[in-house]
Amino acid sequence: MSTTVPALPEPGELTPDDRVLISRRFIRHARAELEQGHRLQAAEKAWGAMAQILKAYGEQRGWQNIGSHQTVKRIALHLDAEYAEIPVAAALVAAEDGQTNFYDNRMDTEEILAAITTVANVLPDLARALHAPPRPFTIRDAAQRWRVRVLTGRDWEIGDTSPVGFSNTHRGSVSF
Repeated sequence: MSTTVPALPEPGELTPDDRVLISRRFIRHARAELEQGHRLQAAEKAWGAMAQILKAYGEQRGWQNIGSHQTVKRIALHLDAEYAEIPVAAALVAAEDGQTNFYDNRMDTEEILAAITTVANVLPDLARALHAPPRPFTIRDAAQRWRVRVLTGRDWEIGDTSPVGFSNTHRGSVSF
């Protein structure tokens, strides 16, 4: 199977659309690497594809410290709650398994293919949702409160609501 990979954006500041492009590029690379028998690289590329699209959300919403693994995970968990119809958390777990495999070489070809497929299936829905306004979000528990606090850099309480998913960049980001 021939894989066409989109061109990489030029070096410099990346836009959310650049990150979506990179995400698509990485998932195609993941499939190509697996076809060539490069299981470690394939699994790592699946992680990269997921991380890039999640970072796109972080940038679009003006969230803080989006470069860390923990913040990427927080973004995924927030989006999983905001977009219940998109299995973001399941894709994150698959991607993290791929990243762990890069270091530990514990997954066989079928497991890596399953991880790549799980991530690949979520990417189009996340790319579409990225271009829609963030959804209303209400902080329902202590874990969400902490996560939104870390992402936004502001203190919140359980029960606080945002019509735009606690985005720092969209209008109407806070209501009580």
